[in-house]
Amino acid sequence: MLSDKYAMAETADDLKAAISKAEEAVASTPLNHSRRAELLHNLGNMLSDRYTRTGNADDLEAAISKAEEAVASTPLNHPNRAGRLNNLGNRLSDRYIITGNADDLGAAISKAEEVVALTPLNHSDRAGRLNNLGIKLSYRYTRTGNVDDLEAAISKAEEALVLTPLNHSYRAGHLNNLGNMLSDRYTRTGNADDLEAAISKVEEAVASTPLNHSDQAMYLNNLGNMLSDRYTRTKNADDLEAAISKAEEAVTSTPLDDSDRAMYLSNLGTMLSDRYTRTGNADDLEAAISKAEEAVASTPLNHFGRAGRLNNLGSMLSDRYTRTGNADDLDAAISKVEEAVASTPLNHSRRAELLHNLGNILSDRYTRTGNADDLEAAISKAEDALASTPLNHSRRAELLNNLGNMLSDRYTRTGNADDLDAAISRAEDALASTPLNHSRRAELLNRRAELLNNLGNMLSDRYTRTGNADDLEAAISKAEEAVDSAPLNHSNRAMYLNNLGSKLSYRYTRTGNADDLKAAISRAEEAVASTPLNHSNRAVYLNNLGSMLSYRYTRTGNADDLEAAILKTEEAVASTPLNHSRRAELLNDLGNMLSERYTRTGNVDDLGAAISRAEEAVASTPLNHSNRAMYLNSLARMLSDRYTRTGNADDLEAAISKTEEAVALTPLNHSNRAMYLNNLGSMLSDRYTRTGNADDLEAAISKAEEAVASTPLNHSNQAVYLNNLGSMLSYRYTRTGNADDLEAAISRAEQAVASTPLNHSNRAMYLNSLGSMLSYRYIRTGNVDDERTAVHIFIQSSQCSASAPLLRIQGARQALRILTKNSNWDQAHTVSETAVSLLPRACSRFLSRDDQQHAVRQTSGLAADACSVSLREGDVDEALRRVEFGRGLILGYLIDRQSDLSELERTHPNLAKEYEQLRFQAFRQVDSDEPAVREQLSRERQEAYRQLEACEHRIRQKQGFERFLQPPSIEQLTACASEGPIVIVNATDIGSDAILVLRSGPKAIVLTELTSQAPEAFRKALRRSRAIDKRGLQRDIESDVRLEHSTEFLSWLWSSCVKPVLQELACYNPSPKSDKIQRVWWIGTGAASSLPFHAACQYHDGRIARAESCFDQTIPSYTPTIKALKNARKRPLAATKFHSKDTSILVVTMPSTPGQSALSGVAREEEAITEAIKHAYTIRPPLQCPTADQVLRGIHESEITHFACHGYSDLVDPSNSHLLLQKSSASGPVVDRLTVSALLGATAQGRAWIAYLSACSTAEIRVKSLVDESIHMASAFQVAGFAHVIGSLWPADDDVCVRVAELFYKYLVMCKSTADPNQAVAAALRKAVLHIRNEYASEPGVWALYVHLGA
Repeated sequence: MLSDKYAMAETADDLKAAISKAEEAVASTPLNHSRRAELLHNLGNMLSDRYTRTGNADDLEAAISKAEEAVASTPLNHPNRAGRLNNLGNRLSDRYIITGNADDLGAAISKAEEVVALTPLNHSDRAGRLNNLGIKLSYRYTRTGNVDDLEAAISKAEEALVLTPLNHSYRAGHLNNLGNMLSDRYTRTGNADDLEAAISKVEEAVASTPLNHSDQAMYLNNLGNMLSDRYTRTKNADDLEAAISKAEEAVTSTPLDDSDRAMYLSNLGTMLSDRYTRTGNADDLEAAISKAEEAVASTPLNHFGRAGRLNNLGSMLSDRYTRTGNADDLDAAISKVEEAVASTPLNHSRRAELLHNLGNILSDRYTRTGNADDLEAAISKAEDALASTPLNHSRRAELLNNLGNMLSDRYTRTGNADDLDAAISRAEDALASTPLNHSRRAELLNRRAELLNNLGNMLSDRYTRTGNADDLEAAISKAEEAVDSAPLNHSNRAMYLNNLGSKLSYRYTRTGNADDLKAAISRAEEAVASTPLNHSNRAVYLNNLGSMLSYRYTRTGNADDLEAAILKTEEAVASTPLNHSRRAELLNDLGNMLSERYTRTGNVDDLGAAISRAEEAVASTPLNHSNRAMYLNSLARMLSDRYTRTGNADDLEAAISKTEEAVALTPLNHSNRAMYLNNLGSMLSDRYTRTGNADDLEAAISKAEEAVASTPLNHSNQAVYLNNLGSMLSYRYTRTGNADDLEAAISRAEQAVASTPLNHSNRAMYLNSLGSMLSYRYIRTGNVDDERTAVHIFIQSSQCSASAPLLRIQGARQALRILTKNSNWDQAHTVSETAVSLLPRACSRFLSRDDQQHAVRQTSGLAADACSVSLREGDVDEALRRVEFGRGLILGYLIDRQSDLSELERTHPNLAKEYEQLRFQAFRQVDSDEPAVREQLSRERQEAYRQLEACEHRIRQKQGFERFLQPPSIEQLTACASEGPIVIVNATDIGSDAILVLRSGPKAIVLTELTSQAPEAFRKALRRSRAIDKRGLQRDIESDVRLEHSTEFLSWLWSSCVKPVLQELACYNPSPKSDKIQRVWWIGTGAASSLPFHAACQYHDGRIARAESCFDQTIPSYTPTIKALKNARKRPLAATKFHSKDTSILVVTMPSTPGQSALSGVAREEEAITEAIKHAYTIRPPLQCPTADQVLRGIHESEITHFACHGYSDLVDPSNSHLLLQKSSASGPVVDRLTVSALLGATAQGRAWIAYLSACSTAEIRVKSLVDESIHMASAFQVAGFAHVIGSLWPADDDVCVRVAELFYKYLVMCKSTADPNQAVAAALRKAVLHIRNEYASEPGVWALYVHLGA
């Protein structure tokens, strides 16, 4: 027969011909013919075979129709009725597989049960018919989850197997089917015995089937699936390898045109995908996708298996998207699964699975793009999947869980609390449907851990929204249970640990319990450690760990925690794609940490980087995103910090605007609302301080009160809110004098201090606030208890090791103010020592110069105060140390950077080379305008700083280098007086004294009259030097106090200071002899910083009394610090060179300057200099109208450089003081500036010896808050390598400039015979000034401005 020929050859043409003949036979047979039923039966079988081959549903419908007609025409007692019923049941079962129509499955089972009932126990077909019934019962179990159907199916299959002889051709098929059912029971119960039995049955089926048998591939495929299931259970890679091997064998042994080949390819792809998941080997993923694509391509469009294969392919493309981030893969994945869903009937048993998968992939695309339509579609698919899944279905918990996650995502986007509540409800249902005591405990525990984790996340989100502590406790409980439920090697364990850590950190934030923070960090560290470097979640875990380390820094002040936090979060940001949905969160967190580091160190680059990160976070966040308010608040806080630093009102206005927007976006019961209100209040308070607008102050107080009222008493932020509210109430007291406000302010400040741990980084700030308020009350009431308590509190602040150094210094200075007022010298001595020891930490050598200047502005005068206290205690050595080491920090650091390494290079060349390289890296200027470049260089500098300190420590371990870059000892300081005494005049409101640094040791004298007889300008400087501003902070000497140079002023300075000092030094002689005159170096500190000691003289009737002047008695010089003097002497000019013509001079002139008045005397000055030195020194070609770069190159090529040009002294930033030079531009010559900053960055080298600055105010310190640093043009030239600098204290007359320059060089040449070139320089200037003084004796403004600095 043709049907037999088809069965043997399996060609479509044979089958088609067979069907045609069979149809012809049926058509020609009368309806009541005895053979008609048999012919119908045979035709139905052939149509069924063609359906199996092609998947054409029409053939299946026709086959069922023929089978139904065959059964209907077969008598009830006919011997063939059972066989025809059996075939009809099989066809109905096939249609069920296509359509999912439960009626077809019910009818198929009914037919199969009737067939078994009609078949005698010893009938040869009974085994096959039992087997068929078992298969159909198995399908119903798959649909309904009714375990009775599964048990019945296994029972029928086992009975069928028992009835089948060992050598029977059907035995392998029955073994295979029984194995499949046992596998299903394993899937339900987790009973490993079922899985082992299933594998055993199918292995037997494979073993008993010839290699070329048509069913062998099917058995191999099924065996591969079961081995894959065992791998999933045990993670034994051998099982996965065996599964892949079986699946590959199944594919290989199946003809290309076999209808089952596509199924085998799809299953092989799934296993390769599992191996990719295990190993991360992208080749496996690519192979999996290739197999899945081939499976889909070889499956007809209307084939019942196509939907499942499309779904598998979609899942693999989704995995590749997760690996590569290629959006095309994600879109293709969605397209494949959408096609799978569209081709699956509404009532099909697999439809829920496809909808579930489609929902997940749409959710992934939402995560990528933020497109709300994708999220809505994902939720819709997940809801449909859940609705079509029976209540007792084994996968229902998974569907509930995923739907909950999507609803949670929608809550995150919209802030709709209903979504969050619904998400929690779904997660709770999922958890409730996953029993703990189930026989599949291991597998279900894994699923349960996932459900617990997700539910915990949602409860945590609700806590974040509402602040309900019960939700937080429940979230922690669920997270802990999730971690406990997950095996140590579980792939999700890191995620559960990370989430638990986050929740513990939330509780720490709420309660301040350090144990929670410690546990949170521990969990986060474990999560990071167990996550591969290239894992997609690693960035999230790193960021969370960074946040927790940041919290610990805030609590303890340990800078190592902050550095580690920044490193972790930078790594997280770097590994996150630009368009990733969580990138904004990471950027925000990194910005906050950089802002914290700025607060600690004052490094403005950190603040700039923080603002950049925060702006990027805000810009990449949709307007309706739930996190937008948080990011706006962070950005606003940083802008507020920049306003505080720069005073730029635009930053303050922007900060207020951002915070108002954050508050407006935040629900009334949101846990973050109090923080935003508090910050808004602080900014409004700042605007009040700027403008005096009382409305801002009232609004600030209102916001702060609301923040305090809405925050639980034990919340970790409550202290800062209370402190801020107290500060604002104290401002209102200052404005109105209302004592109630002051009492309320003190009450709030006391609460803030009481609720803050001793080692909290903010404690010093809160103590300072409380101390200031108690000081106000003391001023108001005179109650000494308030003052006594305030002192105690300020001292506590100075001792808060976890707080920023500047805050501690503020506390110490406040305590000093009160202690010195009350003459409590012992305690003042201890407090001042604490404060001075903090100065190098407040003004670190690793900060940029701008940041260093910002720091020293806030500590100006501290060293002078500490010196005064030590002198009151009679400790001159300590007074000298304090005034030397507590001043000139910036210049000292610059000198250290240029330290001579020649001895180190000779004895330890490798160490010297390492130090030089690290020094270059650590102090390299970050001058790029590109934020990314600045941040990278800043990171490199931070690392270089750490390595440099370690290198310095190793150098100090070497013999002879124990004090490498250490502050000089008293003996080393006094050794600097070998060429003449050094006089430090220290004037504060505590006392006025002079420390005389002599070769024999330091001594001190009290300068009583310096204070008692002082002119009003000097008294004003003393009064303001330590005044208290409205915030209770120390205020520096104000920049508007310009000391006089009148005859009266100089007479007072002579009689009250300079003359008593010279008398004590035995330098005063009523009849001084020029050859006996001694050199004296002057240093002014405190209010004496700008006093013109060199010009001090006694006037009588407009004339200077004979011998009654500093110039008559000494050769005066200045030095910023003794360290600077010692450094200047390291570059001496050999006497032989001084005497020879090899000494060269470079003259730099600017007769005309763009935008400035012409200097008519410049040409005459150059001529006069040339005439004075032409026979003594070599004159290099002059630089007329040069650029700054030309000058910087030229100054190291001559011993003497003379500048005749305009100078500018910057009132705000002394680093910007400059000499005005010239450069070219497209529009013509423009000003080029040779700034202090540029000179301070120059390398000290070459032949430079004398710099003569014939320009205005080159040695003037006009920023009085920076007097301790002596940063001006003259000191900058010293750092740049000049041993001597001639400068001016105020603007000079053009003609006099020419005369003084001419005289200086004339006398310098005359002094060439001296054995001491250094003295010759200072003596030449003295003689030149005396010459001019004789002509303008009554006009000190003309002659007294010229000063010598250096060796």
